[in-house]
Amino acid sequence: MREQLIAKLGQMPYEILQSKSISYQDFLFKLIIIGDSAVGKSCLLHRLTTNEFMEDHEVTVGVEFGTLLVKLESQVFKLQIWDTAGQESFKSITKIFYRGAHCIFFAYDITRQETFNNLRHWYEEVMAQSEPDIIMFLVGNQKDREANREVSKEKAEQFRQEKGIHFFFETSAKSGENVENIFIMAAKMLYYNFKDKITQMREEALQKKKGNSQRLNNKKDANGPANSKSKCC
Repeated sequence: MREQLIAKLGQMPYEILQSKSISYQDFLFKLIIIGDSAVGKSCLLHRLTTNEFMEDHEVTVGVEFGTLLVKLESQVFKLQIWDTAGQESFKSITKIFYRGAHCIFFAYDITRQETFNNLRHWYEEVMAQSEPDIIMFLVGNQKDREANREVSKEKAEQFRQEKGIHFFFETSAKSGENVENIFIMAAKMLYYNFKDKITQMREEALQKKKGNSQRLNNKKDANGPANSKSKCC
């Protein structure tokens, strides 16, 4: 069932829109990237929004965010992606941002076992603050450093199943591998989950528009036809 859903979402066409070319969105989703410091959270976000690799980056203080506009089946979705600090000293700040999130990315470094071990703590923290229907991704970054791997794919998949995390991907912010894919998959999964509600909202908006149009037409008829020319003196 899960594999069928992933295949179905993978086939769904999408379009990434430039923010300068569009001034609206139909729906806004909040996504959060969490994990230990220096696992590459900021590099993933930078790669997504600029398609460039950030060689040198200062440690994130508190939170940073970027946006991505995605079009799915004529609907425009704005993904507001929050990159949170991984240091203990900032946890009281970053916890606030878990609330109201639609999707969480648990990020770790495949070359540092400790960052993977600490995911249990991050998972418990999110579960205490987030909504029960939140979409979850497990993201093993630094895939380009295979020779230094400490965390096997099998161990990561086992953790995903144990915690009921929806998706597992390995990424490389350096090469760009799977970076766009995880965020697009998140957008598709959110659309899939909210599709019935989105359809209902679309129908309600259409009915409201028709109602307003009908009232305007009735008002025009009651007042008689408008004069096509103005009179003076």
